[in-house]
Amino acid sequence: MTRTEERLRDAFGAAAGTGVPDGSLAPLTVPSRRRRRPWLAPAAVAAGLAAVVVGGASVGGAVPHTTRSGPAAAAGAPRHVVAIRDGRAVVEDATAGGLTQVAALSGRYDAVASAGDQRTFFLAGKADGDSYAFYKLALGADGKPSAPERLPGGTVRLDSGFGKPENLAASPDGSRLAVVGTAGGRSEAVVIDVRTGGRRTWSAPGAGTVTSATWAPDNRTLGFLQSPGDASEHAVLRLLDTRRPGADLLASRIVRPAEVTGTRVDGLINVFVLNPDGRTATAQIQGPKHGRNDDASFVLATLSTGTWQPTGRAVPLPGDSFFVKADGSGAHFLQLVDGRPGRVDGDAFTWLSGAADYDDVAW
Repeated sequence: MTRTEERLRDAFGAAAGTGVPDGSLAPLTVPSRRRRRPWLAPAAVAAGLAAVVVGGASVGGAVPHTTRSGPAAAAGAPRHVVAIRDGRAVVEDATAGGLTQVAALSGRYDAVASAGDQRTFFLAGKADGDSYAFYKLALGADGKPSAPERLPGGTVRLDSGFGKPENLAASPDGSRLAVVGTAGGRSEAVVIDVRTGGRRTWSAPGAGTVTSATWAPDNRTLGFLQSPGDASEHAVLRLLDTRRPGADLLASRIVRPAEVTGTRVDGLINVFVLNPDGRTATAQIQGPKHGRNDDASFVLATLSTGTWQPTGRAVPLPGDSFFVKADGSGAHFLQLVDGRPGRVDGDAFTWLSGAADYDDVAW
């Protein structure tokens, strides 16, 4: 297994022994690696998605495949990131090819998510035991943050182990937060209204693990990965219309298996985001394992949300990662590889820092 899988296995094993109460969002697991087989996305699914996922202008083409290790200075990229480093939230400037601290926030936090304006951020901080409270903050043009304001509505129980950061997501307009995971044998998705604190929960017993929360540009469609508990079944990408009545998580639509086969990319989708253009998604894909240590290659690839087939070329990544976050334009992507942050700016991957103490990061 990969290094990330080993860390996740150890973290989940330790968390499972703590007796997380029923009804909480319990430790999250990664999709099972299974033998790949060809897949076919039904035409009706593709047509239905086009009616649900709406957006603005195209990001202008596929993600190129080249890689570099020097400083990146991409035009139009966000200037600031909010990062969680060893439990502390910090604002850092990303324009100089690296990361330079602008400000540090008081308190302890475990996750961060951003809205599409790249000025509004949300933090998850431990309140009591496995309960987390959520906070909102705003960045000025100079990167100076406002004091985090606690959101109404109480707390949510969720796992604080590995795998959690990519399971907290803010809608593009900043009006809603989503948390996905498993609880008491049930897969769950919780959506929180930022203004009122009201929430809705969708669940399904025995449906395995749910990861990779991502919002479509319509601010109502929530995407996620579901990895069934039955080893004979394959992980799938799903879309949930959060405005429709009902609480059955599996009433969401399957858009494709998490396995990708083809001439451009070949492997398993670990995490994905729906892009602001409404016509593409970006997925981190783990290639076939090889060698005595089950090594694998990793790429960041573009998928068409019309066909859910890979389109264009893919950017090679330097190591295993179950993390990808986009900026408000959908042209720039953050990665965490073994706790070290990097970025993909259309034509290449670039390290942002040599430090490896990052738990989460967003821009």
